[in-house]
Amino acid sequence: MKQIRLRAAEPHEADDITALARRSKAYWGYDQVFLDRVNDVLTVWPEQVRDEQVVVAERDGTMLGYYRLVGEPPDGELADLFIEPGAIGTGLGRRLWEHATNSAGERGFRALELESDPHAESFYLHMAAHRVGEREAAPGRWLPIMRIDLDLTHPH
Repeated sequence: MKQIRLRAAEPHEADDITALARRSKAYWGYDQVFLDRVNDVLTVWPEQVRDEQVVVAERDGTMLGYYRLVGEPPDGELADLFIEPGAIGTGLGRRLWEHATNSAGERGFRALELESDPHAESFYLHMAAHRVGEREAAPGRWLPIMRIDLDLTHPH
């Protein structure tokens, strides 16, 4: 099996990144009505790829996952972390998470927050993030707000 490579995304890849995010979200069994409702939230624009830190994971030129960091130090946000459904459970999520937190630390962030899909909360807890609250994203739909404090003196 070929190695997975992590690299900066290119603005022209925004549509492919968006499609991956939608496939990843659909993996959790959400119906089409819900997926249509969150369509805008799952859209990544070329300007975001250009202006924010978006990193993709690929093997043999096939995109398998990505993350997106936003904000300015000291506090940032892990805005997205999505994995191709066929790559869920392979360790790719951990690899992207570690790359994101290391990169954030190198950029001077002290902490990252994120809104977790309820299905992904256990992953983030396993990655040493902790729940700091929740936000009502839609009537009756609450999303866990997670945070990881980055130890700048002992990089991961």
